[in-house]
Amino acid sequence: MEEIKVHQEAQLLGQSDLSDGAERAADADLGSAQAPPLDWKRFRTPMAVLTVLMVGVLLAVQYMPRVAAKPGEGTLKRVPAQIGEWQLTQEYEMSAEAANELKPDEYIARIYVNGNGEEADFTILAGSHTGAFHNPQVCFRVQNWEFADNREVELRVPGLKEPIYARIVHLINLRDPKREAVGIYFYSTPLGYRPDTSTARILLLLARVAGMHQRAYFVRFLKPVTGNYERDAETLKRFAEQTLTKMRKTNPEVVH
Repeated sequence: MEEIKVHQEAQLLGQSDLSDGAERAADADLGSAQAPPLDWKRFRTPMAVLTVLMVGVLLAVQYMPRVAAKPGEGTLKRVPAQIGEWQLTQEYEMSAEAANELKPDEYIARIYVNGNGEEADFTILAGSHTGAFHNPQVCFRVQNWEFADNREVELRVPGLKEPIYARIVHLINLRDPKREAVGIYFYSTPLGYRPDTSTARILLLLARVAGMHQRAYFVRFLKPVTGNYERDAETLKRFAEQTLTKMRKTNPEVVH
């Protein structure tokens, strides 16, 4: 009789546990059923504010007023006149219209010639404000050039941990299709190198906000195509890498 009583108590205890478990499960189901669906409307205001802020930053970068050139030591003249087999033969001035629009802190515009008589245009423009930099993609088109090639390229400079990512373009003149050129350009900012104008402007703006009173630099190499685009592109790339290797010592503010 005592065994039966114990067994009956065990059964009752088990039933009680099952009953409690069922109630907990029911409560969980009830809680799940009562959980309100995700109300996406709550995110409309934060998303709208974020969108407005992003648009504001982009507009500030694009349309902030052109400021006067920042006074300071001119360092770009330190770029060597002799770079490998390339020799400086000419320096030329920026047009008054371009200078008034860009208001660069300083710049150099040079023509180098190699032992084969091939010419390469080398330009660096320094600016402490975003208005100093125009998108060359737009400028080339305005000057009646179209793009037959437009891609990123890696420039290798000994001593740099990472390559410099630049943009290489194959240009064909719309007025005279026989005129072709190859160009390589990039931006050196206080926060790194960029091959595109918009990001370079944003990085310069962020550096200024952070109190990093430094300049950004637009670096461009340009060479007429002499009949073989691939060969000329490789020649210009080698000249660019040789120049940047020299500048790592003479102009660490640009190549760092």
